[in-house]
Amino acid sequence: MSELPVPAVAPPTPSGATPNIQSMAGRAPGPGASSPAGTRLSISRSTGATPAQVGLADIAPLFRFMRVAEQRFDTLRMTIVDRRIGARGDTTGRADVWVRHPGSSKVVVGKVVVGKVEGNASQAVYDAWVIDGDTVTHFDADANVVRSRPRLPIPRGADTDRDLPAFGRVYHPLTPLPAGTLADTFVHPHGFCRNVLATGRLSLPGIVTGAAGREMTLVRCDHPRSAKMLVDRPDRWLLVGVDRATGLVLLLEEHVGDELTRRAEVTALAMDEPIGDEIFTLHVSDGVRRLY
Repeated sequence: MSELPVPAVAPPTPSGATPNIQSMAGRAPGPGASSPAGTRLSISRSTGATPAQVGLADIAPLFRFMRVAEQRFDTLRMTIVDRRIGARGDTTGRADVWVRHPGSSKVVVGKVVVGKVEGNASQAVYDAWVIDGDTVTHFDADANVVRSRPRLPIPRGADTDRDLPAFGRVYHPLTPLPAGTLADTFVHPHGFCRNVLATGRLSLPGIVTGAAGREMTLVRCDHPRSAKMLVDRPDRWLLVGVDRATGLVLLLEEHVGDELTRRAEVTALAMDEPIGDEIFTLHVSDGVRRLY
């Protein structure tokens, strides 16, 4: 992979050595391991106004680097602000994420639902998930219901069988997060890379600094084939920001033509700070209904 000059939006750092992303992606760091401050990853990219399309072979090292993002910290605290723009107006939600390896996580997702109360006003509702070991507890504040169940295991061999092609293997995370949430996509981006980004035309616009103050590599994906029918359009495209030190996803934008329809961005990120057991305890009132 050729080395190109770093764009002006990413000034050089005084750290000295510049490791290549290909060698970093091939290494599986243990929990707590992270890239040193100021680390720069070398990626082929276009420095022009219109980014050149890249193939899967060119971007595969970045995807491998992202695959083991969760192995670069012991604990994680993350805040994601999710803004959606639609026919009913703008709605903004927030997700707070706590992760402590191995096996403990908590996600609280708050959202604004239009027309939930009289007068067509807006009401804030939220969901909370706590995964502690082998038990998953989900509290739905809108329905006033809490559910507890064992965590479902993955099929035996689905993550280790070498006879399976790479796209057929299941990634087994150190610490699971609720499937289908932004928290899972941002912390465990392997499935997102394989099932969404890899299905579209890819380009690397450059490097920017995100809201959390961290450098991220931008990946643009035009017309990903993994989409709901409503947005399965040739002018739909995604812009993804990948943290250059860890491989976590820090930004996700959805566009239809020139219109921005969704922007989810990490606004706060802290790693390897102590997280107590009380964080992974879900307290609910006596009036909450309990199902299984």
